[in-house]
Amino acid sequence: MNYQIKQLSNYAEQILLHLSAGTIHSVYRRTVNLTDGRQILSLQTEGSPLSPVSLICSLSADSMNALDIKAGDKVLFDREAVTLQGRSRLYRFTYTDAVRLDLKITKPLTNQARLTLASNIRAALSVTGTNGFALLFREKQAADDLSLILSAARNFILRANELLLKKDFQKAAAELSRLLGLGIGLTPSGDDFLCGVLAGLVYAGGTEHPFTHFLKKEIAGRLSDTIDISAVFLSCALADQYSLPVNMLCQIPAPGAILTDFEAVGHSSGIDTLCGILWCLEHIAD
Repeated sequence: MNYQIKQLSNYAEQILLHLSAGTIHSVYRRTVNLTDGRQILSLQTEGSPLSPVSLICSLSADSMNALDIKAGDKVLFDREAVTLQGRSRLYRFTYTDAVRLDLKITKPLTNQARLTLASNIRAALSVTGTNGFALLFREKQAADDLSLILSAARNFILRANELLLKKDFQKAAAELSRLLGLGIGLTPSGDDFLCGVLAGLVYAGGTEHPFTHFLKKEIAGRLSDTIDISAVFLSCALADQYSLPVNMLCQIPAPGAILTDFEAVGHSSGIDTLCGILWCLEHIAD
């Protein structure tokens, strides 16, 4: 059966062009993860938020769920399509006519734009129904109300804040990187937060900041400490590749638009990422 991949990033296409064969890594209702043992690409349903490794196809969630495939099934890659060798048939997803988007973030915000964005993000987080790290960024959050995971995260973040004030950037980076792998799910909340921090460093004009150097080194050296799918997104962030919602923040959207875009990303992944961006905008200056 033939289907269309409608949208992908330039980053994902470069990965595709270097692959020939692999397997299905995992199957979910809206996502089929593909791997060659090193890289992971995500075949996703129509309307899914675009990430650097997304292949957004023309299928609905129900249609994706109906594919006769399982983890471990073979996958073939060529310069026109991705073919899944299901248990009863082949599924060919052509990407020749797909819309390509550049998801690399390179430009910092102006000081005023940064302040406005931070304010808008705070407003969005104040009304989100998603918990996760958002609980740590509410003004009246009692420490006793936090789970063990969030209590640990709070301590790491507060300690990093103290070290930043002392300009001990290496220790601050080491402390914040303790969030890596913290949490549950396909992408632990700590990893999503760190992806947000890395995005925030670009928007805050902090790409040459010594803290950035130390944090990237810490994260790059510890990718094996977390779940493989999460490590893929951290690797993307280290290369300044982020989801479309993160890219759209450069337009300084209103709080409501921010909330809509980021609540659509995973169970709490988008909001956790947003928390990391906010932390960086408020703590790192160019």
